[in-house]
Amino acid sequence: MTVDTQADVYAEITTVAPDPKGTARLARAYHRDVLRRLAPHVTAPERVPATGPHPRTVWAAGELRAGRPVDEACLADIRASLAPDGPGLPPLEHVTGVPGYPLWCRAALTDLREDMLRTAGVGTPEMTATAASEAVARVDEAAGVLRRVWPEAAVELGLLVRAVVYVGGGAFRSATLQRNYGAVFAGVDHLRTVPAAFEMLLHETGHHSLYLRNAFGSFVDNGDDLVSHALRPDPRPVSGTLHAAHVLARMAAGLHRWSSDPGAPEEVVRRRDDALERLRATTAVLRTAARWTGAGAEYFLNLLAWQRQLTETCVSDR
Repeated sequence: MTVDTQADVYAEITTVAPDPKGTARLARAYHRDVLRRLAPHVTAPERVPATGPHPRTVWAAGELRAGRPVDEACLADIRASLAPDGPGLPPLEHVTGVPGYPLWCRAALTDLREDMLRTAGVGTPEMTATAASEAVARVDEAAGVLRRVWPEAAVELGLLVRAVVYVGGGAFRSATLQRNYGAVFAGVDHLRTVPAAFEMLLHETGHHSLYLRNAFGSFVDNGDDLVSHALRPDPRPVSGTLHAAHVLARMAAGLHRWSSDPGAPEEVVRRRDDALERLRATTAVLRTAARWTGAGAEYFLNLLAWQRQLTETCVSDR
């Protein structure tokens, strides 16, 4: 995607906090770029929807770019999804794998299973259809809590995340993949409580928001260098460490907002404190490991300011 250095776009991509108007502007531009890759199979409307593209759209664009055919029924679904924005954000789609997973996410599930086998050392993770009704209910309840305690983050969720794909993968927690941008892959074994679902939504929407920012400008020049960080014990790229810091900042802030609610579960405070501790550890790694671009240096200063303010607020609340 062409990098836009206009002041408003620069300001949006270097912020840590969710900004619904800015996110909608970036999402529309990203959506327009995806639709260009689908031409001539899909014609972009005169006004592209502000919501991010459905993951099937991103997947189809990637398949066609790679020279692989895409089923006409899938293209018809994409065309139908390009109607003008309605009065509200589209409802979150729950993909439970019953009776089967759609084509657009099957390859991703295979990749996630292979990654688990390589990094987690688990026996045989079955990334397959599973009964997910309780997990779906918790995710819906968590989304409702987010709308109440952090409306801006809830709007960003609605703009960027179009589907949650539920899988039974044992040790698997959740993931966002660029090839299926717009989808969150969530392990039902780790959605046993509403706070866990709330944290997952913050975590994966955070990944989406940083991927979107980086479509307009890179933050590091050494993204492939390997380091260890607080979310993954095995060496990961600096780019992944930056993602970890971004999502931990979102998690800590969202959980803190909920913890201020009367009657908030004690689990929320525990998860908040854990996220904040890991955020501090991850930014410490980035201080020495990352080689920042101009936009990245500005973003990192904002991230450190966010971390300081959140730390001070959490300490004063104890």
